[in-house]
Amino acid sequence: MNTKDRKKLDQMCNPRGIAVFGGSKPMSFGYSVLMSQIVFGYKGQIYPVSSGDGEVLGHKIIKSIKDADGPVDLACISVPAQFVPTILKECLDTGVPGVQIHSSGFTETGSNEGAAIQKEIDKIAAQGIKIIGPNCFGIHSPKGRIALLPAFDTSTVSGPVAMISQSGGLANEFIHEADNAGMGISKVISFGNGCDIDAVQLIDYLSDDPETGYIAAYLEGVKDGRKFFDTVKKAAAKKPVVIWKGGLTPLGSRATKSHTGSMGGESKIWHGVFEQTRAIAVQGLDEMIDTLQALTFLKSRGRRITLTGGGGAIGVFSSDLAYQWGLEIPAFSEETQQRLRKYFPNPGNSMVNPLDTGTPTLPLETLTGAVKEILVNEPIDIMVLIMLMHPLEVVSRAYFKMHDMEPLPRGMYLDGLLEALSLLKKETGKDIAVVIENRAYKIEDIEVESTLREMRIKYHENGIPVYPNAKRALQGIKNASLIRG
Repeated sequence: MNTKDRKKLDQMCNPRGIAVFGGSKPMSFGYSVLMSQIVFGYKGQIYPVSSGDGEVLGHKIIKSIKDADGPVDLACISVPAQFVPTILKECLDTGVPGVQIHSSGFTETGSNEGAAIQKEIDKIAAQGIKIIGPNCFGIHSPKGRIALLPAFDTSTVSGPVAMISQSGGLANEFIHEADNAGMGISKVISFGNGCDIDAVQLIDYLSDDPETGYIAAYLEGVKDGRKFFDTVKKAAAKKPVVIWKGGLTPLGSRATKSHTGSMGGESKIWHGVFEQTRAIAVQGLDEMIDTLQALTFLKSRGRRITLTGGGGAIGVFSSDLAYQWGLEIPAFSEETQQRLRKYFPNPGNSMVNPLDTGTPTLPLETLTGAVKEILVNEPIDIMVLIMLMHPLEVVSRAYFKMHDMEPLPRGMYLDGLLEALSLLKKETGKDIAVVIENRAYKIEDIEVESTLREMRIKYHENGIPVYPNAKRALQGIKNASLIRG
């Protein structure tokens, strides 16, 4: 991306003013776009543009973008497809750097009419205005305080993770899932059909974006395979690139064509692209989030892990996964095994690695003591500590009730564990990932889920990622280790 276009995209992500076309009718798509910016806390001037009069959501309606009394760096267009070229030309003539076209009805429809309108848009874009879309949700930038819709409960915390997507709905889900995983966002851009600014340009832009440390992408197709390959390879040499390529099967390819007008592509070709560019291939939003979480929190990106807790079956299952994915679970030394035995004197516990603690409700000092022995004395990169929320909260409460004892405050055990883990992480320099499985599914167990969510936030704030199960933790660790080589 040349310097001029990069500057325009910077302006679009941090606009001084926004014009919204098609936002004056309540509950319309454009109205939702306008409302999202307001709720998200946009600081600049908002200009609803319509042939009507009056105000919408407290902002005065103007009849033309020429009537704006301040600079407009981004226009949001949500009108029927046939009216888009006229509005786009008006924005070009008034010097607006870029627009995001939310409207659909272009090449993705497969109709000659839709293709003709998009071709007209292409011609206008060639004259100097930058376009995100059409058929997209647009830009989400916490720093610029502009949002994808709906932004009514979206975090405004900035961070190093960026994501581009040909799916608007997925982009919105990613924003919420990233927040849930404790990761702040630099930018999320839903670009739909990508008639002007496409995946290649966005990856190139983000590779040199100082706010972005990690790039994720959901793609359905690319226009120029060679250019895409070169751009991803160059970007992956600077920072991790995680790609979910949709449409790798005949049925998936057919779905992508009807969604954004993209051709899915051959699976073998794409696997070759991932291998040669060193981009990390993922399938599904969960794997994308888990991988980014491991990249963000686990700085060693190592393959030598220890599994602690969770029970025998989980340890065996996790060991099988680790072997399949090229992770190492080195056996503990005889000396470490002897030291661990003092915490678990009863027969039936494995001291080798994985460490089978025998019960998911160990006294806190027993668990933290064993964890310390391993982190201090064993040459591992990452400890995966598996906790089972159901026995921690539900079973322990039943125990206290049966013995006429006052139950401990919710989350007290996990709070104490967090304090110990944070100190050990700092003292040893080892990475720690925590799995907290919750199988308390009954209606009366709803407070257990509330406790889990509170604990997850606390752990993330202390630099310790929390995963919902061992498989997702190991897959994220495996993918992150690919960056290390």
